[in-house]
Amino acid sequence: MELTFIVSSTKSTIISLRKIREGKAGLSNHRKSLFNKVPQSGDWAKVKKGSVTTKDLAYLSSYTNHEFAILSGKNEDIIFHGTHYHCVFRDILYDLLKSKKLELMAHSHVDSGRLAPSQDDKEFLSKIGQKESIIVSAIDANEIIYYNSDFFQIF
Repeated sequence: MELTFIVSSTKSTIISLRKIREGKAGLSNHRKSLFNKVPQSGDWAKVKKGSVTTKDLAYLSSYTNHEFAILSGKNEDIIFHGTHYHCVFRDILYDLLKSKKLELMAHSHVDSGRLAPSQDDKEFLSKIGQKESIIVSAIDANEIIYYNSDFFQIF
């Protein structure tokens, strides 16, 4: 799993995300374009590999109060629009994850408090045979790597 980190002011990101949640600011053109590809819960779209970041997920989640996910494939990525507390992958997406043609690169959480995977998050990784993934917060864009087992969880 290749990760890219961009250094920016944490405080300005928190303020920006709060303004998005409060409706006092809008999405950048890039993020509007991503949202327009997946405007409803359950929508998913193929996108250029590497064109969606975890920070994009944080902003989309702040805008909608829904979870979003990046599924990474060999030649392209998929952006997925979940619901308030879940990203449920069905049918072809589930099959592609299970067969390792896609990887759950990251998903967002919209709740405040300590950023941590749910039991469902860990169990889903186990079901698809994936060892780790990333969660990003819609509150402050912080992210953690989580694992399919509590044994590997590092805090």
